[in-house]
Amino acid sequence: MLISLSAFFADMGYQAVTAVFPLLIVIELKEPVYVYGLLLALSYGVGSVFSLFGGRLGDKHGKKKISLIGNLLIPLMSLSALFPNVFLLGALFVFGWWARYFRTPARRAWLVEVSSPLYRSKIFGFLHALDVGGGMIAVVYSVILVLFKVPLRDIVLITIIPLIISSVSLALARTKPNEDFVLMQQQQAVESEKEDSGSHKNEPRDVNAYVFRALLISATLFGFSYYALGFPIVTVARSQNSAVLGIITFGIYLGVSAAAGYLLGSIRSKTPFRTLWSLGYLVAAISSLVIGSSYAFHYGLGLYYVGAAGLGFATGSIETFEPVLTSTLVKSKKLSSGMGWLSSSRALGLFVSNIAMGILFTFSEFDSYLYAAVTAFAAAMILLAVEMKVRRLR
Repeated sequence: MLISLSAFFADMGYQAVTAVFPLLIVIELKEPVYVYGLLLALSYGVGSVFSLFGGRLGDKHGKKKISLIGNLLIPLMSLSALFPNVFLLGALFVFGWWARYFRTPARRAWLVEVSSPLYRSKIFGFLHALDVGGGMIAVVYSVILVLFKVPLRDIVLITIIPLIISSVSLALARTKPNEDFVLMQQQQAVESEKEDSGSHKNEPRDVNAYVFRALLISATLFGFSYYALGFPIVTVARSQNSAVLGIITFGIYLGVSAAAGYLLGSIRSKTPFRTLWSLGYLVAAISSLVIGSSYAFHYGLGLYYVGAAGLGFATGSIETFEPVLTSTLVKSKKLSSGMGWLSSSRALGLFVSNIAMGILFTFSEFDSYLYAAVTAFAAAMILLAVEMKVRRLR
């Protein structure tokens, strides 16, 4: 609960920055959209390195320590508003995102350690629900403050309050492993001894390694399509001539994402691979196409919001089942590193995505969303092929 509450308050802070930042860069500072895309690409791309680094340090020095160090540096995003210069503002925003990536693998692995494997899908669904629920509140208070004519920079500064509470929650959380998790570790140790002595076939491990590599490839490819919601925010704000309607797009995305993560996690899917590609990657592809079509054919605000809701549903599925699959495919002693590889794979894709989206968006908004739809569809087809092959292997 404390780890999930930490995620709740963290998102209550930095998601408000995420909602306001594109408007601050593109509308207030009048910078080109590709500048916003470049800043996000740096945030995610270099963030992939920080994910790997943080994951390995979590295995070596303790998951709580690494999670807390990263969490304490996220408020750099809030402090970015103190600087009118786009370079300083952008640098602090990027550094804050790097800190978020640094702490995420260790925090996910920590959550696995202190919880029962029997309820892992539900636990990660709950984490995602609180995570995104905090983002929903961030959007609500951002909209209210914008309506009351509060400057965008002041809104960004306010976000430091929930971010501090997030670190306090994390500091109070326990580190004692769950009994079921300890038993699982012991079983894995016995199996490793048998494999090392040659008395146990290593086919299951080989299959798990193959599946995990395929998951990382798909996560990277999906990352190529997983643009920041700032792009739809700008699309809606411009087309409807309203910053508030743009921010509401983000709120719809977050609300549906929270509900989807919790509900899908509670179902305890027996086919997480199928759930991931069909209700995650494939739904994301369709949703991007809906947003692009709404812009191209002037279908209006309603279809924009339908597309945002679809992206939210897809994200809820992905954020629940990607770490669940990783926790089952990676050995417990390397769990933090495994989560780091997962985060870095997504971040690498996001690096490419936000550069591509920023460039395409400048020349043709429809083409940018079409690009996202095609790459997300390709990621779904890769996982479908992997699922079919794993059935034959097992």
